[in-house]
Amino acid sequence: MSARRLLELWAPPPGYRLASAIATSYELQADFLEEDLLPVALDLRLPSARGRDFRLELERALQDAEVTVFFHPARYQAGLRRTPRIDLVPLPEGRYPKLHAKVALLRFVLPSSPEPHRQVVRLVVGSANLTNAGYRTNIEVCAALDDTPDAEPALSTAVRDAAEWLEGLVGDSTAQAARQFRDLRAVFAARPVPRNSEGLQFVGLPAPGGFPALAAPGDRVSRVTISSPFWPTGDDLSDFASSLRRLCGGGLGTVRLLAPAVQNEEGAVQPVLPAALVRALWKEGAAVEVAAADPRHGCGAIQEEDDGEFDDIGDRRGAKVDGRRALHAKAILVEGAIQTQLAIGSFNLTRKGLGLVPRGNAEAGLMWTVASSDGARLAGVLAFGTAWRKVKDSPEDWVREPESIDGEDDRAWPMFLISLKASRSEVVLEGDAREWPEHVVIRMRDIRSRLHSRDEWFDDWIVQPPADAQDLFHATMPLRASWLASLPAAEAEGWQALPNLEAEVSWGEFTAIVPIVFEDKHLFPVVEVSAQEDEQSLIAWFLGLRVAGEAEDGGFGHSIDPVARTAQTQSPTNDILSYLVRDFVHALPGIRNRLAEAGLTETGLRTALMGPRSPVELAREVRRAWRDPQPGRPRKTPVASIFQLVELQRLLESVPLPPLADGATEVLREDAVQEVRGLLQQCIGELQGKDERSVLQAYLKGLGGVK
Repeated sequence: MSARRLLELWAPPPGYRLASAIATSYELQADFLEEDLLPVALDLRLPSARGRDFRLELERALQDAEVTVFFHPARYQAGLRRTPRIDLVPLPEGRYPKLHAKVALLRFVLPSSPEPHRQVVRLVVGSANLTNAGYRTNIEVCAALDDTPDAEPALSTAVRDAAEWLEGLVGDSTAQAARQFRDLRAVFAARPVPRNSEGLQFVGLPAPGGFPALAAPGDRVSRVTISSPFWPTGDDLSDFASSLRRLCGGGLGTVRLLAPAVQNEEGAVQPVLPAALVRALWKEGAAVEVAAADPRHGCGAIQEEDDGEFDDIGDRRGAKVDGRRALHAKAILVEGAIQTQLAIGSFNLTRKGLGLVPRGNAEAGLMWTVASSDGARLAGVLAFGTAWRKVKDSPEDWVREPESIDGEDDRAWPMFLISLKASRSEVVLEGDAREWPEHVVIRMRDIRSRLHSRDEWFDDWIVQPPADAQDLFHATMPLRASWLASLPAAEAEGWQALPNLEAEVSWGEFTAIVPIVFEDKHLFPVVEVSAQEDEQSLIAWFLGLRVAGEAEDGGFGHSIDPVARTAQTQSPTNDILSYLVRDFVHALPGIRNRLAEAGLTETGLRTALMGPRSPVELAREVRRAWRDPQPGRPRKTPVASIFQLVELQRLLESVPLPPLADGATEVLREDAVQEVRGLLQQCIGELQGKDERSVLQAYLKGLGGVK
């Protein structure tokens, strides 16, 4: 075990690419996730300070990676989300246990050999939230375990137990999460290992047996060391102390409590923890020692002229501007005569944190067990405290009482709202009719207004459950924008309504910002271009040429913001259809190569097959170019159109595609083939009796009939 930058725990193994990340966090800071954490996981080369260049690189990488983050709804930092390709999913209390776990399961794929048995699944678990404070400034304890082809069974067992626990907690709450768990199961099935939880085990709460025992049967515990930023509340903590003694096999020995630090009136440092806990531990026969976390831990050296004990000490809710660190690490070290056990994770030393009450939190961590002779190597994890002081008399003289934390999760959140999900053109709400308030208003900004240097909203959406709704119900949000009526007709045209990344939900006196989950991620281009790409530009894309609109436009840096309109320049060959067909033939190898190389995830493969730059989109453009020719261009010939559609169908039927779990590859292939086949049948149907030229008949006959 060693101290590392927590961001490094998300870095891919050499040669691997991130294909999937599914994580939980009590607190979530969306801009930290997008601009700090995921660039490390995706191995991006451009810093976020590069603005639009960085956003484009991030969006391209996310086209073939699936990222889902579950979070406690009251702790969402709204207004900082910028990409629709990440699913941010709140898990409200009441429907789920209070989500306090900090778990991430990262699946890395070797592009040159993407088979499931070669993939790496990494578990990152500990005390750090997905926030800048959690990964950069707090004192945290986290660990990463890799389930690799040659991993020890104990490591693989812990990773797989974590995946099973997380899937049991969140279930199939989104279609993407269900796919991610399916792909994890495929890796585990392709690489079976004997189960082994000796010496290392994943701890997930709630669990039927509660928190696991912290001492072996018959072992005599000599010392228990605990680090926690929060502690049990109440004047009588005898129930908590007796539960701790039970977990430790009936004896506590000396109990060391490591807590956040504050200065008292005299300027001396004291740990922040309840005096009632010290008294309760005394009653259980334990000696008690206390220490404050050193807020300088992990920071640069303090200058010699600094006087006073930890001047400007770090606050336990976050680091001070001078860089000193707040304690957020949670750890329990139990030293016995036979063995030493260390548990780290998200569990505070509270009744809910340790699962000592019927409705405990969703918590997660790891527990190591070693022989007592090797215990020193585990004890180093707790080396961020000041000197231990034995509490000999009145505890109030040794510790500072914590401030009340009651109500810290009371921020308004619409518990009656199950989800807000969006396609490319609409938003679908799922709600609970049993709890739906009398008046609910949903508002959403219209990002098109930025083109006019305005900040406008879609029309308000007042939602009521259907009259016959008894339980869950669905409603579709119409994206109306009355503000466009005030614009000149030419300025109001040209941009499709597009759901924003967040919605404002108001009911009664409360208002909350709720993230939108986008289901059809394959339909989003990297950026919106000034005009829909036509057949020529798509062919140019597969020929490896720069597509119009991809120059260094200004834009707003938003992944789905439209960029400024640009004039389209027509080349002298624009109307030479034979030239276009020749280019199409040359582009076919490029189409085949892109399909064979793309798609480490179902989202990525769906994007490659049916996204904005895909053979299916090209087929749609072939059909449109024949049926609705552009002004000033001759109508495309039936022979050219049918030839292109037939060749695209043949290519999709035969091209090698990356294998996905549970036959998903062939399902996606068939979806793509069926769409192209349908377009082809439409073209052939419109030709009956209108075009009997021998070349077309001979061509179709040579195919043996078109299915």
